[in-house]
Amino acid sequence: MRRAARLGLLGNVLLGIVLLDGLLGGWSWRLAAAEPPASRLARGGQASPLTDGSDETALPAAMSPDESLAAMRVRPGLVVELVAAEPLVQDPVALDWGPDGRLWVVEMGDYPNGLDGQGQPGGRVRMLEDRDGDGRFDHSTVFLDQLPFPTGVKAWRNGVLVTAAPEIFYADDQDGDGRADRRITLYQGFVAGNQQHRVNGMRWGLDNWLYVANGDSGGKVVAVGTQQSVDIRGRDLRLRPDEGLLEADSGQTQFGRDRDDWGHWFGGNNSHPLWHYVLADRYLRRNPHFAPPQVRHETSQPPGAAPVFPLSRTLARFNDFEKANRFTSACSPAFYRDTLLGEAFAGNVFICEPVHNLVHRELVEPRGATFASRRAEDEQQSEFLASRDNWFRPTMVRTGPDGAVWVVDMYRLVIEHPEWIPADWQRRLNLRAGDDRGRIYRVLPAGQRRSAVPPRLDKLTTAELVAALASPNGWQRDMAQQLLLWRHDPAAVEPLNALLRGSDQALARLHALATLDGLNAIDGPRLELALSDPHAGVRRHAVRVAERHLKDGPRIVARLLELAGDPDAHVRLQLACTLGEVPDERAAAALAQLALQPAEDNFQTWAALTSVHSANIRPLLARVLEAGGDEAARPRSLRLAAQLLSIAAGLDQRELVNETLRALVAPRPDEAPGQQLARLSEALETLAGQAAGVRRLLDPSTR
Repeated sequence: MRRAARLGLLGNVLLGIVLLDGLLGGWSWRLAAAEPPASRLARGGQASPLTDGSDETALPAAMSPDESLAAMRVRPGLVVELVAAEPLVQDPVALDWGPDGRLWVVEMGDYPNGLDGQGQPGGRVRMLEDRDGDGRFDHSTVFLDQLPFPTGVKAWRNGVLVTAAPEIFYADDQDGDGRADRRITLYQGFVAGNQQHRVNGMRWGLDNWLYVANGDSGGKVVAVGTQQSVDIRGRDLRLRPDEGLLEADSGQTQFGRDRDDWGHWFGGNNSHPLWHYVLADRYLRRNPHFAPPQVRHETSQPPGAAPVFPLSRTLARFNDFEKANRFTSACSPAFYRDTLLGEAFAGNVFICEPVHNLVHRELVEPRGATFASRRAEDEQQSEFLASRDNWFRPTMVRTGPDGAVWVVDMYRLVIEHPEWIPADWQRRLNLRAGDDRGRIYRVLPAGQRRSAVPPRLDKLTTAELVAALASPNGWQRDMAQQLLLWRHDPAAVEPLNALLRGSDQALARLHALATLDGLNAIDGPRLELALSDPHAGVRRHAVRVAERHLKDGPRIVARLLELAGDPDAHVRLQLACTLGEVPDERAAAALAQLALQPAEDNFQTWAALTSVHSANIRPLLARVLEAGGDEAARPRSLRLAAQLLSIAAGLDQRELVNETLRALVAPRPDEAPGQQLARLSEALETLAGQAAGVRRLLDPSTR
């Protein structure tokens, strides 16, 4: 008994040493705070990390904004600037820029258990302004407060969209006092799960939809205006808020879904820094009789919880002890979409890792129909940005309108959610230590001086907005596209056509095409031009746009069919999806060509199979069987035929299945008996994987 008591006491002592030496958890991203007394901020004070009076000298101390800035190390040639800090901003987890120059920040001030520990809402949306133009924000207005654990904000028309489960709502200021006085719920039904796993994000897509991250909690989401609903379990979603539209999309993303300049979508979760969502859910839904083995691809090399290299003291963990100094809180992947940092950063992705107090960078390169990403050669054992300050908690990184890399720092001691903290330590710890703090930084080349305030795109004429589509900055191009759609000015069409026809910048042509599509102003000749564009990224987007213009003339379909031989794998992948919408009989031949092409991955074949339906499966099967006459192509042909037979079974095409099976076993005049036996054995072995579906069709008892 005494021995057991001694062991229990020893265990408590050891646990205390471990937690006092560190206390940080292994988790994903962001959290927030309540308004502190002005006197406490004035003397730089903070809430005590321990609530029972224990010695807290072993805990890492909080730093002032300037001290924390000095504790950072960024790669050579770049500098970090502080653009906002407490009391102007507290507990920030996400931000967005408005076309009027204001910076919108969402703060999770109620993390982790509410202001009162019982769920009392304390989230906020703030507007930050730099009124003296010195590159640092000097004015802050609380636009909205008392929100339940908000996670995302998006500038929208005259106000903002906010994600705060169970809702996405729109809010604006009608009387001009800087505070929201109108709030409209647009979507509801998101599950209010763990605060680290709620709906978030909101990123503009080239297809003029707004994409949102699931957050891992899911829900049956309802558009309030239209009553349209969708279950997003296991998926992300996309919205058209003005129309009340919503659709599930491939995912699911924990925190921070993002895209590159060319419209490829990416996400991740705490131990998986970057996934590419290769196949869009809207294509998968067309063919319920085929489910690809995977719709996303893990790009990071090495994949999963790879090592990271913090500068801060490695702190003991409450869980996943083997994951110290490995990805355990990866979040907010963000592509660099500007030229300010230099050519070496083009298309790079940045990923926050708040548990380890750093921002990670990877170089992303095409690989087949998807991508691969890796560390830079000179960052094999270091990070793009790291801090010695254990309270530095980067929760979001984005390319700003100025071309700098902006970093949102929630600034907390404990980032771990109480769900994974032992109950005894929950009682002893002040889980909200740092709730009166928060910082925003930007990273830019040394010697550069740029305003932190974005250009006033809302003041531009229609012609000037079209010209802004040629900006090297991704945010400016996206916002100009949105403003052109919101204005819906017919005068935009001709300059957009001119940009699509004559610009020497591929990204300008891409956005001109996307904007014309959003205005329903694309015509046949312009679309044909885009389908023949010298840049694969423009061709790929044009293939998608063509789905709504298949009746605009035979030349559109003819050009699509020619692209089956396009040298770019991403163009071919999109074509394999789009051909499912093409009623022309020749589409089956192009689909067979795409499905049978050898590739680094199977995504192109899987995309082609999502395009199979009752009208094209017969000619498609005939083409696939014909290709099997080539001995080298026979294994691939047989595998594809087996998959098509299973789809035919699902489509109740009994006669087609019988014909195909007879064709597979029929003797061929040019074959010796041994060759025929080998071919039949190979065919039977390949069909075995799909036998259940075929047997169900042929069994009379199932009719």
